[in-house]
Amino acid sequence: MIMDADGFAGVFPEHKYEIVKRLQGLGHLCAMTGDGANDAPALSRANVGIAVEGATDAARGAADIVLTEPGLSTIVHAIRGSRVIFQRMRNYSIYACAVTIRIVVCFGILAFAYKFDFPPFMVLIIALLNDGTIMTLSVDRVLPSNTPDSWDLAEIFAYAVAYGLYLTLSTIALVIIIIETTFFEDKFGVALSGNQYGSRKDVNDYQLHMIVYLQVAIISQALIFVTRSHGWFFMERPSTALLCAFCIAQLISSIIAAYANWGFTQIHAISGGWIGIVWIWNLIWFLPLDLIKFAMKATIIKALRERKAREVAQMVAQQAHGEVPLTRTQSRAASLHESLYSNRVGFLQRAARKVGFGTNAPKMAPNELTRFASIQANQSGAILARNPSRPH
Repeated sequence: MIMDADGFAGVFPEHKYEIVKRLQGLGHLCAMTGDGANDAPALSRANVGIAVEGATDAARGAADIVLTEPGLSTIVHAIRGSRVIFQRMRNYSIYACAVTIRIVVCFGILAFAYKFDFPPFMVLIIALLNDGTIMTLSVDRVLPSNTPDSWDLAEIFAYAVAYGLYLTLSTIALVIIIIETTFFEDKFGVALSGNQYGSRKDVNDYQLHMIVYLQVAIISQALIFVTRSHGWFFMERPSTALLCAFCIAQLISSIIAAYANWGFTQIHAISGGWIGIVWIWNLIWFLPLDLIKFAMKATIIKALRERKAREVAQMVAQQAHGEVPLTRTQSRAASLHESLYSNRVGFLQRAARKVGFGTNAPKMAPNELTRFASIQANQSGAILARNPSRPH
């Protein structure tokens, strides 16, 4: 009934409290607004209790958010702002997990297959440039969702694994072509230092280290434009800070590749031909990333969301048969206040049964019932005001 109803009227404080509790039992995140002492129990129980402007001290003490301006538009702005923050955190989580998987799996495979000894110092340089770029995600321009958000770690890791393995394949394919073939030498006239044409190439050539560094640095940072968008990456304009940070990081990576002859870290500068090859290679491998995102949405992500929808439908069906698994509040203090309020309601129910309300119900004026309920609500609100369920 609660899920099908558009609203309730003429309810007592215990009814508001029970509605919030039932919605939470169905797995929903429930918010509650109120201004009086009779709203305090439900405000304390809700995931987010909001006391409107001019609310009583009891309602303010039980709420999580206290509005200081009249009207409810502030709530809309707060929800929009929170969803923007959530999207930024989600984009960062997918990107960070994908890059971690990409670096660990990529260099692990190269180490086992070719005994490739990539300099740890260059991994540090890649991490520093990546961190400098993704810091700007905190001010990135994102689109808030139209529905409530919730963390789905399975969905985040599914995206991260797909992106990470694809980028790993791009690096391994480049290394194999350089080591096992003469494709780039024949087509572009480039060569690694210390290697004659047609001879067996050294897998730990200093210039090969630099080529791998440049390829990993460029395409890893470019991934951020795919993870932040819901559709094609060019359809959602990034913030100026993010775009500038990306361009600066790519410029620094290219300068390092062109001029850094650091013998202590086993790298050597490469020619402009190799830099151009790496940029074109990354561009070719970057474009299909959006297709991978769409394929994930149509297969794995769709299956995960359908499974979650089935679980919610099953919980709703249990509610229809009176088998709702009511959950406890997360806060220990809130659980204590729930017990105090439940004890008061339980005491009234036991007293009603003892005097025979269930069989020969006496007549009572509606205004007396309202006064009696208000007294109980005021007492419960006073307890909640003295002992708020959440720290402010």
